[in-house]
Amino acid sequence: MQVFDALGRETSSFSVGDAIEHLLVDEAGHIWVGHFDENPVGIRRWSATGRLDWSSDGSRIPGLFDCYALNVSGTTAWACPYTDFPLVEIRPDRTDRPVRVWSNRVRGANAVAVHGERVTFYSGYGQERDRLAHGELTATSVEPTGVGLLTLPDGSAPRRRRVVSRGRRIYVQAEPFTAWGVFDLSV
Repeated sequence: MQVFDALGRETSSFSVGDAIEHLLVDEAGHIWVGHFDENPVGIRRWSATGRLDWSSDGSRIPGLFDCYALNVSGTTAWACPYTDFPLVEIRPDRTDRPVRVWSNRVRGANAVAVHGERVTFYSGYGQERDRLAHGELTATSVEPTGVGLLTLPDGSAPRRRRVVSRGRRIYVQAEPFTAWGVFDLSV
């Protein structure tokens, strides 16, 4: 990992491990890393100088073997990890309860958007590759409220694409990877 300042000068470099599925920076400059199953460390947060300041080890996230979806908003991270696919809210600075977990029936999502008590998961397995699964947060679970399909402005499916989650938005860049589309949960 290399960190650069606004003028493009390297300010630090350090290793965050391998098998990186997601890498996002929060508003405070913390670097969030979600690993896939070749590196079972799960989810970690680093300082901009390379200090590991939070790890999912011991956090009691059920079935965390692969970070399928990671969203960073403000200084909060949201994740949807394989194998149980719970929705997980991570707030390391909240000392009384840094991790909250909601059970979830949506499987295989590669992105998650959160806005208040509403949540949307994007993607899935097989025929559900372009699925948008909407839900509401209750005290213990994500309750489904509807399902739709994500399409490009011309009505076609995205096919090969890159996906990034930030707060209430899911950004999708479809092949030929020249422009980003945005799904906004708040609209």
